[in-house]
Amino acid sequence: MKHPDYNLKIVLLAAGKSERFNGIKVLAKVQRQETSITLLEHALQQLSLALKTLNISNKNIRVATGRYHQQISELLDDPGLLDYCEAAHLGLGHTIAQSVNNLLNDHKCISHIMITLADQVALNADDYSLLIKQSLALPDKLVCAKAGEELMPPAIFPCTYFTELAQLKGDKGAKAILYNNKDKLETVSIAHAEKDIDTQQDLLDWHNNNDGIL
Repeated sequence: MKHPDYNLKIVLLAAGKSERFNGIKVLAKVQRQETSITLLEHALQQLSLALKTLNISNKNIRVATGRYHQQISELLDDPGLLDYCEAAHLGLGHTIAQSVNNLLNDHKCISHIMITLADQVALNADDYSLLIKQSLALPDKLVCAKAGEELMPPAIFPCTYFTELAQLKGDKGAKAILYNNKDKLETVSIAHAEKDIDTQQDLLDWHNNNDGIL
């Protein structure tokens, strides 16, 4: 299935300081076993599976890094995959803005950008596929996950919104763009989007409830 006018790039955010986690959150294990993959590897794996089903290259994924760029680069060993954001310490908005600007500088024909988080541990390939399929069907619309009444990432932004993304600052992410453009927004009900890992207790709860399932 070819989509000649649809050129999606994905920014997987892994640049947080992990202050509440007390460790490098994105390098925490998805399962309790020592052989388990990390949260970041799990997100990459599920994104890649989703893209494969839609005949989209996984070369369209960029991992935005910050404080822990060195540790992440040692894990992934793929310089082309990583996008170091020097301004990440200033907040999520700066990370998104720098990532988007870097993408636009490197690629001239991007039609859409997905913003997603490495710590949304419950998201699977089917969830990502649903969002991308909705965006393919309605390419002029913003598309994001919805759990209950809450709008949340992953979110896909058409090129109309690239300027706004590239101007984000501070700790505020891209959610305001979604809320300010509800008339141009399509949501996809994804209960898995609600689960993220912020603390060691979150990770312990996840292990207790999901070990052996993934």
